Amino acid sequence: MRLVFAGSPPFAVDSFAALLAQDEPPVALVTTPPRRAGRGRKEVANPLVEMAEAAGVPTLRPEKASKPDFLDELAKLEPDLCVVVSFGQILNQSFLDIPKLGCVNLHGSLLPRWRGASPIQAAIQAGDTETGVCLQKMVLALDAGAVLAESKLSISPRETAPELFARASSAGAELLVKFLNEMKDGPLPKGCEQNENQVTVCKKITSSDALADWSISAEEMDRRVRALTGWPCLRATLPDGEELKIWEAEITGGEGEPGTVLAADGEFVISCGSGALRLLKVQRPGKSAMTSREFLRGSRIEIDDSLGCRIDES
Repeated sequence: MRLVFAGSPPFAVDSFAALLAQDEPPVALVTTPPRRAGRGRKEVANPLVEMAEAAGVPTLRPEKASKPDFLDELAKLEPDLCVVVSFGQILNQSFLDIPKLGCVNLHGSLLPRWRGASPIQAAIQAGDTETGVCLQKMVLALDAGAVLAESKLSISPRETAPELFARASSAGAELLVKFLNEMKDGPLPKGCEQNENQVTVCKKITSSDALADWSISAEEMDRRVRALTGWPCLRATLPDGEELKIWEAEITGGEGEPGTVLAADGEFVISCGSGALRLLKVQRPGKSAMTSREFLRGSRIEIDDSLGCRIDES
């Protein structure tokens, strides 16, 4: 089978590596265009491109996958199937129609729950106890195609988004290889149509989603900390106006006005809308992450101080 792989790191790395190890590896990689960052404006490394080069697989890096010149290049490859994993661009019908068997997408949830760009974070933030990965036949509507295969994953009570992301990425690679080996040369199975009444949607996470809102419950705050661990990381404002990233926390007892410091001697406890949150690991701008005990030794935080709180006016 002539397979084209379209994806971007990091979620696509395990899947692409697994396909490169097969007897019939992808005939091409389609990935994000080069980008530059940092003071020297150096090109950011793309591990998928490095893997493709090492394996002798040609790479296409279109600015827009909808442009006719790129679609012509894709058509010349005469693909039987396109596997899409976290590609990051909306694919139009012209793209979807090029592979003989169509396109399949590896998604980081059990559809129809959590269609959209941040299913792993959404599952943790919602308090889900189970999620997974699935393969869906791609259609024009976002994440709305028939589900072809799935693999379930339980979410542990203290699991963070990076931890769940790593497990989902690995499980997705295994599911993809198993599916392709069973499908062989096709056709695609019919799959199971999604129940539109059970659809939930998650949006792309931005830095503004990381603003702490102490008016919500400690349980909700704890889930937000775990969902946003790594990037963008939940952020509060100290009394002096300095930003503080919260890397790790846990629910504890205590009552007070939302955002009020309830303990600042060895323990760092902040009141929430209900209950309180004990901060365990934090980070100041330009500094490395540290335990809250280390942070408190070098700060002037006192009981009854207030940390920044975002409360929606609506």
